[in-house]
Amino acid sequence: MTGSNNSYSIPEQVAAALPPRVRDDILKAAQNCKMIEEVRLHSGRRATLSADGHNVLTPAVLTRSEADEVLMRLCENSVYAYRDTMAQGYITLRDGVRVGICGRASVSGGKIAGVYDISTLAVRIPHPIPDVGEEICRLIDEMKYTRGVLIYSPPGVGKTTVLRAVARRLASGGNARRVAVVDTRGELGYSLDGSSLCIDLLSGYPKEIGIAIAAGSLGAEIIVCDEIGSRADAEAIRSAHNCGVPLIATAHAASVRELLGRSGIGLLHRSGSFGAYVGLKRKPRCPDERSLFSDFEYDICKWEDADESCLIGNGAV
Repeated sequence: MTGSNNSYSIPEQVAAALPPRVRDDILKAAQNCKMIEEVRLHSGRRATLSADGHNVLTPAVLTRSEADEVLMRLCENSVYAYRDTMAQGYITLRDGVRVGICGRASVSGGKIAGVYDISTLAVRIPHPIPDVGEEICRLIDEMKYTRGVLIYSPPGVGKTTVLRAVARRLASGGNARRVAVVDTRGELGYSLDGSSLCIDLLSGYPKEIGIAIAAGSLGAEIIVCDEIGSRADAEAIRSAHNCGVPLIATAHAASVRELLGRSGIGLLHRSGSFGAYVGLKRKPRCPDERSLFSDFEYDICKWEDADESCLIGNGAV
């Protein structure tokens, strides 16, 4: 990481790709932030920093040509090598850095063939895993590893951070479990490569394929996966559950009602694949708090409570 008096500023690989004036403006703004989680660069508009749940406006503005040049540098002058994920709206850099891409799409045969005239580059910055997630581990232990846990929150709260911490906890120590991490976008596995961790990392695999391999070929005792929601994800998770392998996953939602209103999640609810749904919130940081990381609050809703409360309604899912 780089930045004056700030151990958690922006990655060197991103800083090196920026025009000097833009880099200087961002680093100056970053000095007033405890920990940068995202740098959102825009062409023709001011860049913003997301830090500890807040958005900070900076004076940095990219021109359209500069935005295209920054993307080219991030791709190490080989956009073609990143074409598959770029068509899905992102690229993944080393050390788990993910860059969301917004611009003008080139479409061929109903599929995105490329992106040009870049308007936004959203750089998500992973950080060392904080000591959180104990509540999630205790919950799945109470269920004797027979059912999974689905963590939900709106974007930007910290689901991926908590998921990494849970994977590390479960895969370490004297009672380590065989944990398979399905890291489709190449960011979940950051900092999970320790030699003492009992982890199999499936990086770049589509979720449904990675889950099937983890449950079958790898004989995982628990599977960890980020951002589920599609019908294909649900079918793979249900199949793993039927094989006796629970899954800890995340999904975007503001409430259990919203979560279970989705067809794929509703399918998983009916199958009993998840024994609990855990809403995630950040605890307010005390003014004199020294820790760089916010702690979290967990709103736990057991499967039975969700079902009895009729949160999924009659035929709603």
